[in-house]
Amino acid sequence: MLDGQGEIRSLTAVTVRLFVRGDGWVSSRTSGGTSMHKVMFALIAGASALAAPAAAAPEAGDTPAQAPSPTRVVYVDEGMSRMSDLPMGVHRIPDSNVIVSGHQKGGGIGMLFGIVGVAIQSSANASGGTAKVRDVQDDLRFNATAKATELTGAILADGKFGQRFTLQAADNILNVVPYIVITFQNETEVRPYIVLKTKLFTAADQSPKAQKYFCCEGKALPLSGPGGLAENGGAGLKTLLAAELDTAIRVMLQDRAQPYTRNKDTRITVKGYLPFVGKPFKMKGYDLGKYNDYALLDFPSGMLVFGGVNIAEPGALEVLPPK
Repeated sequence: MLDGQGEIRSLTAVTVRLFVRGDGWVSSRTSGGTSMHKVMFALIAGASALAAPAAAAPEAGDTPAQAPSPTRVVYVDEGMSRMSDLPMGVHRIPDSNVIVSGHQKGGGIGMLFGIVGVAIQSSANASGGTAKVRDVQDDLRFNATAKATELTGAILADGKFGQRFTLQAADNILNVVPYIVITFQNETEVRPYIVLKTKLFTAADQSPKAQKYFCCEGKALPLSGPGGLAENGGAGLKTLLAAELDTAIRVMLQDRAQPYTRNKDTRITVKGYLPFVGKPFKMKGYDLGKYNDYALLDFPSGMLVFGGVNIAEPGALEVLPPK
């Protein structure tokens, strides 16, 4: 047998004799009742054991890799910034986080930016938005903050994200401002969007950059009148917004837990309806893949009011061929 120092002590009363036959082959004989195949197997196994490196013992002070610290998700009613979150000429329903847009006239490309973009016709545009929803604006209210907290509790309870997120106290805080953008696509039909403006505060970063998530599900629908979203106290609108909110929260948590890949190789150009914009628009962004059947596109933020992750239903955005 082979000991730990590589010395051969015995072969269990087995004698091995090798000799060269006349034809040049090495032959062997054994004594002790053991076949040569067994002897060679024992020798090879022992040599392999000696050649294998010993398992490295953990050094003193080594500790297992720790899971990331939990992040507390906090929904707040801080409201939107007119400097960077809203274009000119929008109408905000009083005492709410519901914005009406898409009705603006003029302004050109400046309308896609915050207040630094363009100031022309802002007052007139806001008045136009007020007129479009004057009779139904009370039916458009939606407490996104309370509903988001409720939905997040249910999502975390299913265990998909483990201990990564919590609604309880924690050192890291994901601050989320939810709001709604009702965008007129034409004179009567609208596309409601849920928006989540997020900032992740950690011990290492107390001035984080904002990341937004926009979600719109379904085609444009009438806002008022029979069958409109505002009918029956806005029941249809509230059902739609709750579904969009659930989708947006799930994408947000996934992106914050394990960020989607963003690099120049994944950039594509799309054309279609986007938040705040009342007509089809062409834009280049990062293709993040899909969530269920929804396309995920991240438009570079900067000062664009729809900059961030856009969650679009199939067919909502046309992917244009590269030039």
